[in-house]
Amino acid sequence: MITSPEINELAAALAAAQAEFSAVPKGSANPFFKSKYAALPDVVAHAAPVLARHGLAVTQSISFVVGMAQGQTPIDTLTTTLLHKSGQYIENEMLLHLPKQDPQGQGSAVTYARRYSYMAILGLVADDDDDGNAASRPKAKPESNSHVPFQKKAAEVTDLTKQLREKLAAKYGEPIKGKEAVEGILGKPINKLSELTDAEIAGVLLSLGE
Repeated sequence: MITSPEINELAAALAAAQAEFSAVPKGSANPFFKSKYAALPDVVAHAAPVLARHGLAVTQSISFVVGMAQGQTPIDTLTTTLLHKSGQYIENEMLLHLPKQDPQGQGSAVTYARRYSYMAILGLVADDDDDGNAASRPKAKPESNSHVPFQKKAAEVTDLTKQLREKLAAKYGEPIKGKEAVEGILGKPINKLSELTDAEIAGVLLSLGE
């Protein structure tokens, strides 16, 4: 991360803005999997008014880096900068891992990178967080009907994960290559497919489609 020599005014403004931020509404629907997610326009529309009130703005630009080895292919990058009206800034650069070397692959990588980088630099959240309760929940029959929605959600996520595994197996064959492809699309490392949200899995499936 790169910053201006001083960031005291920016830090104060960001702290005030974060006090006003709430979870980003999931305003977009995926018709294929009947799931909702917070797309980039949802994220920007949610944050922009708060940023403006505190003299903050976010810019994102695409560039590339070239490796030291001769003939090495340039790697596309996304630079996200958080600016304050004082001129202070913080900036972060992210490598773009294209699932396919064509305009569609680049567009997919840029969209996901912009969304996650924008949210990360502001500290925004969109996906539900149960503080690990799902992972620690004992496998027992529900005591009341109040647990039914949770069970339905778990079944949907399992279904999506199964679809993703089948797609990766058919497209790449080797698990490692499939994992690397998913990481490239999402722009972040993953340990296992089951840790992804339904929106992330749906997005990866759409990106892998021909």
